[in-house]
Amino acid sequence: MAHWLRGVKWRRKAGWMLGTALLALATVYALRACLIPSSTQVRLVVYAFSTQEEGFTQRVFPAFEQAWEAETGRSLTIEGVFGASGTLAGQINLGAPADIAVFSNAEHVNWLKVGKRVRSESEPVIIGCTPMIIAARQGNPLGIASYADLAQPGLKLLHADPRSSGAGEWGVLAEYGSTFLQAGDQATARQQIEAIWQNVRLLAPSARAAMTLFELGAGDALVTYEQDALRAQERGVKLEIVIPTRTVVAQHAAVVVDDNVTRAERPVAEAFVAYLLADAGQEILSESRMRPPNCRGSGFAPLAEPFTAEDLGGWSAARLQLVERLWQSEIEPSLHLETYPETPGGGEP
Repeated sequence: MAHWLRGVKWRRKAGWMLGTALLALATVYALRACLIPSSTQVRLVVYAFSTQEEGFTQRVFPAFEQAWEAETGRSLTIEGVFGASGTLAGQINLGAPADIAVFSNAEHVNWLKVGKRVRSESEPVIIGCTPMIIAARQGNPLGIASYADLAQPGLKLLHADPRSSGAGEWGVLAEYGSTFLQAGDQATARQQIEAIWQNVRLLAPSARAAMTLFELGAGDALVTYEQDALRAQERGVKLEIVIPTRTVVAQHAAVVVDDNVTRAERPVAEAFVAYLLADAGQEILSESRMRPPNCRGSGFAPLAEPFTAEDLGGWSAARLQLVERLWQSEIEPSLHLETYPETPGGGEP
C-alpha cells in the first residue's frame, strides 16, 4: 500500500510538473506572437467615404503596400470598404472590422469616440480638403453662380442625404453659411436654405450616388465636392463646375480605430495615416483631385471667400443647429421628393 501511495504521489507530481511546463511553453509562444513581428502577411481594412474609392484602390493602397514591403520586408494587403461617411461610422460602432477610418468630416470621428471604438485622446488627422461646389449642366443654361441661384423657380436639384452622407452635411453648411457669413443674419440664411431645399427633388445616400444620378440625366444641378466633380469631368461627364464666391471647404479626416486594430497591425495602420500626409501620399491625393489640408494647392481654381465649420461654431454645434434641428426637424418633413430619377433626356419618365 505504501509503495502504491508513493507511486500515486509521484504520478500526481509528474503530471503537475508536466502541466506547468506546458503552460509555461504556451505562455512563451503567446508572448512571442504578441511581441515579435510575424513574417506572415499583414492585412489592413480601411473604411473610407465614397468619393475616395478609385483614388484609394487604384493608387493609394498599391503605393503604400509597395512602400511598406520595401521598407520592412513584410507582405501587406489592404482591403477597402467605401460608402457614405455617416453610414460607415455607424457600421464601425456596430462592430464593422475597420482598422482605419477615413471620413468626410472630423465629427464622424467623434461618433466613434462616443461608441468607444476610438480612444477619447485620439485626434483625427486632416489629410486634405475640397470645397463644396455646384455641378451644373454643360454651358450652365440656368446661369447658376451662387447657392442663392439654386432657389430659382423650376430648378430641379440633386443632393446627398445629410442623414447618411458627409457631403449632404457639408452641403447644408455651405447653403446656410454662404448667406449667414455675408449678411450676419440668421433669418436671412434660414430663408435661403429653406428656398433651396424646396427645389430638391432627389436625395442620394452618398456623394458618389448623387453624382451617378446626375450623370444619368437627373436634375439640373447638384451640390457636391469639387473633387468628385473634377473626377467626373475626367471620366467624360459633361458638366460645369460653379464655385460660389463664398463656400465651405470640406476637411477630410483619418483615424486609427483603436478598438479593432491589433498590436501587430497598429504600426502599419499608423504608418498608413502618416503616409497620407507625407509628400508621396499628398501627391497621389492631389492627382485624385483632393486639395491639401490648407486647401491652397497649385493646379486648383482659387477660392474667393472660403469658410470652415469653425466659422459656424465648430462641427458639433453646426451639426446640431443646422443639420439636426433646422434641416432634419423642419426642412426635411416638407420636402417633395421623387422616388426615381428623370430620364436621361430630361423629361419625366
